[in-house]
Order: sequence, then structure tokens, then C-alpha cells
Amino acid sequence: MTSDEAAESSPRDMLRRGLRTLVQSWWGRAAFIGLAVVVVVLLVASFPLFVDPDVDEPRPVDAVVVLAGGGNREDPAVSLVEQGYADVVVFSDPGRATLDFTANQYCNSRNALRVPEGVEQICFDPDPGTTQGEVRAIADLARERGWSSVIVVASTDQVSRARRLLERCWDGEIVMVGVDNDQPVPVRVAYEWGATIKSYTVNRGC
Repeated sequence: MTSDEAAESSPRDMLRRGLRTLVQSWWGRAAFIGLAVVVVVLLVASFPLFVDPDVDEPRPVDAVVVLAGGGNREDPAVSLVEQGYADVVVFSDPGRATLDFTANQYCNSRNALRVPEGVEQICFDPDPGTTQGEVRAIADLARERGWSSVIVVASTDQVSRARRLLERCWDGEIVMVGVDNDQPVPVRVAYEWGATIKSYTVNRGC
């Protein structure tokens, strides 16, 4: 055995290596456990926030407002005005050029789809073209029109965030109605977590 090998095998070095291995192993287990806890918490919190959030029973309001996004939100909104919950229906139509976007089918004058006779139809292009841009426009419109209550139609995963954002901008009565989204649930939940974190950090105001 050389002097170097003897030094590496000295009790002090063996103790050091043992302690290093123990610490690395402890931190590795702690990191894994911490990550597992975070994942479980996110999964548990996702259900009431994005999968089965608090929604409201429709009731008479000043206007029915439709947020843009995946799935058919517009036809259920028109059904609400047909049932007499409001005589104004508002579509968020963020500059989409394709008629595959349902709101554009209602807002594009060349298309035959129309709201029921006697119901006022309003279309707006939010700036920016996000949920935050939409709620700002809704709040401005509500103040201009003197509305005190609205039904907001959004996808189920968007309901909680949309309600919170609109509450920041307007103090009227908000009735949230959720509809199905055509995107996979994991995709929507992941997106909503990102958007929710952003709303609490970057975009904390109206």
C-alpha cells in the first residue's frame, strides 16, 4: 500500500466519506419526500379549484357574458338568454379570424348564427387577449351600462380564476356558470396552475 492509499484509508477520511454519503443520502430522501408532498398537495388542491369548482345556479341578471376559450361556451350562453335570464349577451371575441371559433360565428355579420330576437348582442376584443383583459373589459362595460349583476360563462377549469379576477375589477354580483372544455383535463389543470400563480405574483391588480 502506498502512502497515498494509506492516507485515503485513514480513519479521518473514512469518517468524512461516511458523513458525506449520509448527508447526500439524507438530502436526497428529503428532496424526494418534499417533491412528493408538493405533487400531492397540488393534485388535492386541483380538484376543488379546477375540476369541480364552486359554480352558481343561473338567476336573472343584467347580462350574460361569455369568456373566450376552448369548448363551446357560446351556445350555452345563448340558451341562458333564451330562458330569460338576461336580455343582453356579451361575447369575448379576441380578434380570431377563423369561423371555427364559436364566438366569431356569432359576432361575424356574414354568418347566419344569431341570438334570439329582442336580445342585444355585444362583442368585444379584449386587450390584452387574456382572461385579465376580458374581465377589465367586462368591468368597464358593466360600469358604462350601469349593470349590477352578470352571469359569466367560462370553462369549468377557468371558473375560480375568472371569478377572482373579475372581483378585483368590479364589485357587482357575479354568477359563474361552468361548461366543459374540449382539452384534456391534465393540460387544462397545468395551464390553470400557471395562470393562477401568475395572477398572484405578476398580475396582482385588476
